[in-house]
Amino acid sequence: MKIYKYTLAMADEQVIDMPFGAEILSAQMQNEQLCMWALVSPNHRDEAVTLCVVGTGNPFPDARQCKFVATVQDKPFVWHIFVKKG
Repeated sequence: MKIYKYTLAMADEQVIDMPFGAEILSAQMQNEQLCMWALVSPNHRDEAVTLCVVGTGNPFPDARQCKFVATVQDKPFVWHIFVKKG
């Protein structure tokens, strides 16, 4: 097992490749960049994971299809990171 860091875009929705079964640990700002850390088994095949980044007060039509990961503070903004289920 290893911990991998993923750099995320400030986008409503994005797809990243992560080893199958990865466990997302945390998301934070690092050097003014949104980052996420996950515990992974590097030998597992990659799978596409869809993430949503939602600002406080912004519309979030996919809320029922997502699992909460973390809340990240970025100066005056607060972002909420979710993984889309299925």
